[in-house]
Amino acid sequence: MTTALFTQPATEPLSLDEVKAHIRVTHDHEDALIADLIRAARQHTEFASGQKLITQAWRQYESQVDVTRTIPLRLRPVQRIEAVTAFDGEGNPSVIAQTNYDLIQTRDGPCLTLAQSFELSRAANGLEVDLIVGMGNFGIDVPPVLKRAILLLCAHWYEFRGAVSPSDQPVSMPSGFDALIAPYRAVRLA
Repeated sequence: MTTALFTQPATEPLSLDEVKAHIRVTHDHEDALIADLIRAARQHTEFASGQKLITQAWRQYESQVDVTRTIPLRLRPVQRIEAVTAFDGEGNPSVIAQTNYDLIQTRDGPCLTLAQSFELSRAANGLEVDLIVGMGNFGIDVPPVLKRAILLLCAHWYEFRGAVSPSDQPVSMPSGFDALIAPYRAVRLA
């Protein structure tokens, strides 16, 4: 199983003005830097929590389908499944009709279940699942505690901006970040 991002979020959970107010910056000289910090902080918060914050499109590649015909989806939260495509041994694609699969939200996370009529013999990495994931389209859809975690990261990284560039973050983490994202962290059992 692997995933690939196809469409970046159209916006960030926090605006440039919100972050500038938080870190008490009144000039425009570092707007590009602060915008990079916002993006890096959102990406790190998504990675650390296991939750995509703003709507984005991803593809999950699968090699095998077990006998239960259930595929755990690695990205959360899933808004919808856009398409499921299967490839045969020669690499020929076949789009699976929506009537042959369902999105199931379980306490262990979202899953794709395939109908009994779906043929299970496929090529390696022969199943592609196109997903729309995220908490919503706008910052208002993101819980305040996760936005607070992003603000905490931005402030911390801005303070140490001379030591480390935004592209090399995270080098250090501010105290309290883990506690803020803890309720949203996806727990995976072995």
